[in-house]
Amino acid sequence: MKTIAIVNQKGGCGKTTTAINLSASLASLGKRVLLIDMDPQSHASLGLNIKPNELEICLYDVLLSIDEVDRPILEDIITHAGENLDLIPSNIVLSAFEQKLANTPGRETRLLQAIQKMKREYDYILIDCPPSVGLLSFNALMAAQDAIIPVEPSFFSLHGLGKLTETIQLFTEKLSHNIHILLTMFDRRTRLSSEIFEEVKKHFRENTFQTVIHFNIRLKEAASFGSPITEFDKHCIGYKDFLSLAEEVVQIPEKDMQEQATQILGPRPVLNGILFSYKAAD
Repeated sequence: MKTIAIVNQKGGCGKTTTAINLSASLASLGKRVLLIDMDPQSHASLGLNIKPNELEICLYDVLLSIDEVDRPILEDIITHAGENLDLIPSNIVLSAFEQKLANTPGRETRLLQAIQKMKREYDYILIDCPPSVGLLSFNALMAAQDAIIPVEPSFFSLHGLGKLTETIQLFTEKLSHNIHILLTMFDRRTRLSSEIFEEVKKHFRENTFQTVIHFNIRLKEAASFGSPITEFDKHCIGYKDFLSLAEEVVQIPEKDMQEQATQILGPRPVLNGILFSYKAAD
């Protein structure tokens, strides 16, 4: 099982669009996929036609009571979102997670523990993170072996990418996370898009996906209908882009999730070192 966090502290970069449509594209390749909506805005849930306000329990309830005996577990809140595709939905109450667990030991590994206790098996777990580097994103990165960073072709986005990479580099050094850069909203008509793509490839080399996600209005329309592009329009360039991305993701070597979990949940000095550096960088 491969767990991938889709993360960028900058909003409007196509992060949730990537999470939804990459999940659906992997599912269309026959992979069993679970998408976890880690964003209190619940856009991934809405994009798969799940109404956050109608949820009786959500991810917040699972993460909050991870050590309690009669607690809800991830299987209790899994929603079927399509063939080979399941969703862990969220709602606005998840925004209270960081404040509620501010001084709680092990707060940064709640999601990892929940995933480790799951009995359902998936080929891929994708985590849609909020547009910030806080405790929710930190939980996602602790649970993942890989991080995909969507980047729109703007110089402001490149600046944000540099800041985010500094934080994720802490994981790369301590826990061998892989960073993968994905260029989104690519406009082939502009020189700027091409120049920024070349700049990204120059700095991140093999960590840059060859696939780019072109600007495509059909992707926005699909989201408004609560449908992934794999169901909404199989003839548009957005569908072809995400299918190509899924094929690249499948080629990423798989790491031992159990070995990583043992490293994180085992000796605390390694984790404490990451937390210290994380706070200092923040």
